Amino acid sequence: MNHYQQTLSVAADPAAVYAALTTKAGLQGWWTQDCDVDTQVGGTVKFRFGQHYKHMRIEALSPGREVRWLCTVAHIDVNRFQHKDEWVGTQLVFHLTPSVEGGTRLEFEHVGLVPSFECYDLCQNGWQHFMGSLQHYVETGVGEPFRPAETCLASAAA
Repeated sequence: MNHYQQTLSVAADPAAVYAALTTKAGLQGWWTQDCDVDTQVGGTVKFRFGQHYKHMRIEALSPGREVRWLCTVAHIDVNRFQHKDEWVGTQLVFHLTPSVEGGTRLEFEHVGLVPSFECYDLCQNGWQHFMGSLQHYVETGVGEPFRPAETCLASAAA
């Protein structure tokens, strides 16, 4: 396969990883604090990263085993990119398998995100960061999600 893939061994059970992928608090804890989350198959999850955004239709939810989204709307606001919506039609698939040690083997695939995309390098770096953030979030309760500028400024002022 030439689409983006990453596998992690996570020191948390599949239920905890699944919750991080399917709840607003979970997604805000590791990916982006600016999101709207539906929780039913067929519903939409909307993720915002400043001027960038992605909308995902929930394709499959198998508790403790799999989460699958289809990108229906995308905008990557990078001036040099001619195709700012390359994610549209791609699928994000999270396969969860319990490990012998009591943790989870997480196999992540971004099906359709291929090296020929303008955004591939940017997205590859982003996924490496955010998969690490997901792992840290489920293992410690603290991730490194995207934080909107106004949230950062409000936190700094507090």
